[in-house]
Amino acid sequence: MTHKVILRHIDTALLEHDDDTALRKKLDAIPKFKQIMTGTVCALREKITAIEYAGDGLRVTDESLPELHSQLKEVCRTLGTAAIPGFSLIWGYDIAAATEGVNSPHITAMSGAIDLLDGDELAFTLGHEMGHQMCGHKPYHVFLESLYMPVVNSIPGSELWIGLVRSTLLNWYRMSDYTADRMGLLACQDFNAAMRALIKMAGIPRKYFGGINIDSFIKQACEFDEMFAGLSGKLINYISVNSAYSPWLVARAANLYNWYKSGKYDKILNDNRHE
Repeated sequence: MTHKVILRHIDTALLEHDDDTALRKKLDAIPKFKQIMTGTVCALREKITAIEYAGDGLRVTDESLPELHSQLKEVCRTLGTAAIPGFSLIWGYDIAAATEGVNSPHITAMSGAIDLLDGDELAFTLGHEMGHQMCGHKPYHVFLESLYMPVVNSIPGSELWIGLVRSTLLNWYRMSDYTADRMGLLACQDFNAAMRALIKMAGIPRKYFGGINIDSFIKQACEFDEMFAGLSGKLINYISVNSAYSPWLVARAANLYNWYKSGKYDKILNDNRHE
């Protein structure tokens, strides 16, 4: 595993995707929006998920899976946070993880992520989830998810405003993943490991893991970026991305590559080396 710089201070202006920051600022400017969101929707969701975690999956602790729990603690140490979230596993062979909770954050990973990723690739994945927590994404994620609940959609006259808010938040949801990928890279501090993780998520068969071609994937990512350069391309990209559950893996790779090449990643590391 890569020898890592401990990040005691992360300049969010260098880290966060511009669209991620802009929309949250607009939402926070709405009087009492964040207060109501965290005090009602998020609080209820947190109680529900706490029960789910207690009754399903395998809790990862120093007693149950000490090596795996140590990996999470090392990611937290690298990112400069003493707050270690809850961690559990569920059966499934996708390379996937998700984070829930605002006041009591919890990461759930599929077994496939543990089996199929090496140490630095897993650090990228866990760092991505920590990014959502540390950048304050979770209240907005929970609020968006609540807009798909039947009880909310049954409110008379709610269809129009829910549709407008949901569309805007859905696009932001994708942008928040770009920010989280950057935090994932800061957690593993190995660009190639981050790309390998995305390539594995994209579908490379296990028998080809030993021959992963990162340059070829980056070329595909850059070509994807160029494909949507014009106005019509951006519109198609916006519609397509919003119809997906999460940003396309190639789009994530392109965004992360551009941020890495911008020098902002190196600046964050260098600023912390000199502290």
